[in-house]
This record gives sequence, structure tokens and C-alpha cells, in this order.
Amino acid sequence: MFDFFIGLLFFVSSFSFSEFIEIESCDNDDSFSIVCGFQNPEDLYLSPSQNKIIISEFGSLAPNTKYGKISFYDLVSESKGIPNFFYEENTWGDPNCKLKSRQLSPHGIDLIQRDDGRYMLAVVNHLPSESIELFELVENDYIELIWRGCIDAPENKYFNDVALKTDGSFYITHMYDLDSSQWAIAFASMIKNSTGEVYFWNVNEGFSIVPNTSGSFPNGIDLDVNEENLYINYWFSGKTVKFNLKSLSVEFEHIGGGKDNLLVTDSGLWVAAHDYSGLESLQCDYSIIQCPLPFTIHHLALENLDVLGAYSFSKGQMGAATVALPYKNKIWLGSFHGDRIASFEFK
Repeated sequence: MFDFFIGLLFFVSSFSFSEFIEIESCDNDDSFSIVCGFQNPEDLYLSPSQNKIIISEFGSLAPNTKYGKISFYDLVSESKGIPNFFYEENTWGDPNCKLKSRQLSPHGIDLIQRDDGRYMLAVVNHLPSESIELFELVENDYIELIWRGCIDAPENKYFNDVALKTDGSFYITHMYDLDSSQWAIAFASMIKNSTGEVYFWNVNEGFSIVPNTSGSFPNGIDLDVNEENLYINYWFSGKTVKFNLKSLSVEFEHIGGGKDNLLVTDSGLWVAAHDYSGLESLQCDYSIIQCPLPFTIHHLALENLDVLGAYSFSKGQMGAATVALPYKNKIWLGSFHGDRIASFEFK
């Protein structure tokens, strides 16, 4: 075991890191329009009116205790807001799950119109314990979030992102176990071994593992509109896969960068990928306001993951993008470590 740690240290010390130029200002540049005032806006989703962006402001994973929040950005007034929260009975989640805190450390989110016509927002939450929090989203001029229930994660599991079905069930990525050491995660980032898989949950049967979905750090996930195929990102191995839920098999695969979040849209699949290693991400510690590391946004065909476009960025006013959200002629970006969202124009 000692020889293993010495070898790992040697590997890390000899690794060629990307050039690191800290981002300090909040100015627009030739590529990006910048909006500051956020805390790690890790995931983004358009509201039902498509006039607002729902934002998951990440806090921390346990055992750290830094909380985050859900916010939104109004695309019409170009202003940030915090939803009005209300708390009702648990009618959408596991009946045994209790609300533990009105604070959150949100990670991946998903929004869908349920079979009963109401809009459901699912939030992967890390604090005060690992859970999925379920809200009804009501949008008028403002955003209201009504707590409708929760689901406690299986013991020792860290979740990342969630994909809702219209009946209120969902698929969710398990990235790695809570008791995994930093050494084990660092080693997995190098050799790309399996660290997790996709789970399915419904109210009658609880959690179950989806066969043939294990991989190296499962990350972003989304469903097609017919709920027949999953799109899954694996951060360490750089894979995006189209997974057929009938045959329980991977039909198509795209490789490129460290794949973070993805979104299914009418225009195709939008995938944010990091052009650096998991080890290089350690450069973005808490002293850094905005992580500057390079990234690529991949635009892929839903049918077969053929490349429709790719947009690569480095040394700009936005780095380490985790999500790409198309809106009209712009792509909006969030980050796992930063104080801003940003947009760039595309044709």
C-alpha cells in the first residue's frame, strides 16, 4: 500500500497541468456576457415561461457544512431573484422522509410537467444529509416553490444529477460512495475505473440500480421526451452515452473531455465538458473566486450522438462550465466553482 501512495504521488507531481490564470474581474469579454453575484451556479434550467433561468447554487458535500440555495435569473428584467418558498405535506416523495432543514446544498436539478399538470422541480441535496427534495414550481411574475416531499438517499451514496418522469419517478446518478477516500477518487480519475451507476426510484418500490449503467463518476443525466432513452455523462472517462431503457443497453457513445451536465432540448443534446483532469481541478481551491480552467460545449444529435457543433473556451472571463442551456441565440453557462453565470452567442 505504501508503494501505491508513492507511485501516485510521483504521478501527480509529474502531471502537466493546464495554464492557470485566475479570473478576478466581472467584465464581459470578446466571448462572454457575464452576470455575477452567484455562489457556484452548478446547474441551470429554463422556467415554464422560458423567461427565467432556475439556478442551483451549490454549497458543499458532507462533511463540509457550506449551504447553497435555489435562485433564478430573470431574462427579461436581467435581474436575480430568490423564489418564495412554502412548505406543505409530503405527498410526492417517500412517506417516511421528513423535512430536515429549510436550507439546502443543491446539486443537479430537473423540472418537468407532471401528468397532473403541475410543474415538479427535483433537487439533489447534500446537506444536512443526502436527499432528493421535491418542489412544485408555480410561475407568475415571480417564482414560488412549494415543498411537496423528499426521498432519503440510500446509505453511503452520493448523488449528482436527476432526470424526472412525468409520473413523479426519476433516474439519478450515483457518482461515488460517501466513504470513498480522496486517494481512491484521485486514483479513479486516472485509471477511469467504475465508481458508481444510475439508480431508479418510484414511490412503490424505492431505489433500484439500473443494470449496465456503472461507470467512472456518473454525472449529468436526462431523459428524452418519450422516456425511452437516458442520456448519461461520465466525468472521469469522458463518455456521453445514449442508453436504451427497453434493452437496458448503450446504443451510442461520444468521447471528449470530462463530461459534466447535459440537457435534452428540441435542438439536440447540449453537453458541458471539462478540458482538464480531476487532478487539475484541485487548483480551484476556496481561495479562487472563479475557476478559470478550459472547457468545451458539445452539441450532439439526440438520435446517434453525432457532433453538430463544438465550442471551446480558455483564458476567458468564464471557466469550468458545468452546464450549457440554450435560449434563443445564446448558450447560458454555469460553473461548479465560481461567482457567475455567462452566455455566448451561437449560430
